This record gives sequence, structure tokens and C-alpha cells, in this order.
Amino acid sequence: MATLTIRNLSPEIYDRLRERAKRHRRSITQEAAAIIEQVVGKAGAPQEIWQQVDRLRERIRSRYGTFPDSTPLTREDRQR
Repeated sequence: MATLTIRNLSPEIYDRLRERAKRHRRSITQEAAAIIEQVVGKAGAPQEIWQQVDRLRERIRSRYGTFPDSTPLTREDRQR
């Protein structure tokens, strides 16, 4: 397993990390590793998020129909 050293961490961030580790009953090192794994470990996350957005858009479209495009009205309003 690899080792990572973090230098020059602000005291505020360190205190927040320590409190978070305490809440999760982990060491500070375990908490930092969990946070990194959570963020970096999600390689496909952006694609999954966009799929969720598309599903939500479809639900809205099926419930409320389509909305008119407001671009022409916005352009007209900006030219006043």
C-alpha cells in the first residue's frame, strides 16, 4: 500500500478533519484516506451524474410537458 504525506495543511482544515474523523470513529489518517477514496475512486461519476440529470429531465418532461424556449425573449429584453 502506498504512503502519502500532506504538508502545510492549515490548522482550520486539520481541525475539521480531526472532528470529522472523531464523528466517524476513525483516525485522522483513515478519515483522509476515506475522503480521497470517495472523491478519486469515482472515475465514472460525471457520466453517472449526467445520466441522473437526463432521467430527471425526462420525468419533468413527462409530468409537465416541454417548456417554450426563452432565448428570443431574453435577447429582445437585452436589446431594450
